[in-house]
Amino acid sequence: MGVLIVTLNKLSGIKPVTYYFTKIDIKMMNRHNYSNYFLILATIALISCFSVKAQQDPTPELLYGTWVFNQTPSINTMDVAIQQDLQNSPELQQHVATFYTGRQLYFGQDGTFIISFSNGMQFNGQWSLQGSNLTTVTNGSPSATQTIVFSDNQNFYLVSPGYSDPDTKLLFSQLHFIKN
Repeated sequence: MGVLIVTLNKLSGIKPVTYYFTKIDIKMMNRHNYSNYFLILATIALISCFSVKAQQDPTPELLYGTWVFNQTPSINTMDVAIQQDLQNSPELQQHVATFYTGRQLYFGQDGTFIISFSNGMQFNGQWSLQGSNLTTVTNGSPSATQTIVFSDNQNFYLVSPGYSDPDTKLLFSQLHFIKN
């Protein structure tokens, strides 16, 4: 599957913003260098690493089956400016309706991957999982690797690497799915 690109002119008309629909950006956290809190933060981080590692290293068996795009948490985790663009742009709303609402992902035990859209489009390919890195390849497209995080056995979300260009933003910071 190719990359779907939508360019919207900001209301000011000064600089267009481009959204890529097949990637998800990772938010950068502000770093604080407060020496008084370093030991506490280091301890919390060390403890968190073990619990996050358990969540981020799913087994392939967790993925088997069909998963449906969960729109509410996906929109809720969007950047606020993108949420506003979505509310104000019928074109962007139509693209979300066409390419996200009703989207289904199928992960077969044999590595088969199928992505289906509500408009009837479907792409077939293969998938693989290494740690928390999910790689999918659909016929005629380059591979895409995303981080997969399971909330529980019935819910996961995908996070893609972001872009360094400040005028290029990912539509969804997280794509949430629920087991069908």
